[in-house]
Amino acid sequence: MDRTHRGPDKCQRRANIDPFVERCHLASVRDTLAYQEKEVLYTREGTDGVRQVDARGLIAVSFTHRDSRAGDPDLHTHVAITNKAQTLEGRWHTADSRMFFKAHVPASETYDTFLRAHLTATLGASLDLSSGGVGSFRRLEDHRVGLILS
Repeated sequence: MDRTHRGPDKCQRRANIDPFVERCHLASVRDTLAYQEKEVLYTREGTDGVRQVDARGLIAVSFTHRDSRAGDPDLHTHVAITNKAQTLEGRWHTADSRMFFKAHVPASETYDTFLRAHLTATLGASLDLSSGGVGSFRRLEDHRVGLILS
């Protein structure tokens, strides 16, 4: 199973000159994975896996890239998630991947929500994603260093 998390274009361009934007992105990726472990990670037990049970122990590896293959700013993180999950009783089984695939759009929206919260808390800038996910900053003054986000 895999996910790719990427902020809107304005974040990607800003991340090249402000390390706090990248930190907000990475914190949002971690928070999204924690949310997925709590809300989406299940395994199956019983004959033919008829019983869906809660699980813990999401195991993932992430790779963060700061540019595209063409060299353009493109801050994004690839997350590869193992297909194993641990039951609350401690047994390891195959993760119920159907839930992860169904949660693709909600996971993306969760990432966007966490990113908006981290940017607001860290930079004092709010992110408007109402324009179809393209994103733009509002309240553009960066209170930390007095720069203008553009």
